[in-house]
Amino acid sequence: MGIKYISLDMDGTIVSRKYVDYFWLELVPRLYAERHSLDIETAKRVVFQSYDEVGQGDLRWYLPRYWFQRFGLMDELEYALSEAGKLVEIYEDALEFFENVPNHVKLVLSTSAARDFIGLVFSRFPFLEKRFVRVFSSSSDFSLPGKPPEFFKAILRELGIGPHEILHVGDDPESDYKNPSLAGLRAVLVSRDGKYDGIKSLNDVLHMIDFY
Repeated sequence: MGIKYISLDMDGTIVSRKYVDYFWLELVPRLYAERHSLDIETAKRVVFQSYDEVGQGDLRWYLPRYWFQRFGLMDELEYALSEAGKLVEIYEDALEFFENVPNHVKLVLSTSAARDFIGLVFSRFPFLEKRFVRVFSSSSDFSLPGKPPEFFKAILRELGIGPHEILHVGDDPESDYKNPSLAGLRAVLVSRDGKYDGIKSLNDVLHMIDFY
């Protein structure tokens, strides 16, 4: 039947995680320290312990608005997003991929990132928003933590296609390979640093389309 859609993860696949790591690991603790008159190390301990208490299996873990409300920082959210947005960087091979992907293949964005972060990436690289026929956030659109198999099944329903018609590509072994595979999708893992078994560049996906 051939691949009609390519589903792409966002952070770590299209863009570097630098901006989101800065947001959660540096900006949030700094703003918390300033608001509560704490030194930065104490603030980091409090903030990181709070992250751990919630955990990645909880939807709240993914939502900036939950954390800024919890930490008493809601008036700082837009500032923090703006500051993090300055660090959004797209991978060179991702740029090449978007330039060379065949016209008959439609692209969808499938990410666990909240819509707040998707907006940052699109504002930094406006052409990206135009390349995707659909954008799916598991946390914002389906109230799902992470990217469980249910997320990918929901994408199939939204697109009205079978699992054989779409290829998912991402950098996380569980969220981007195991879980879409459990949902029946074909999946490819991107491992630029060679840490996992997978392709080294998004460009490699282009050579796989006809194969699938």
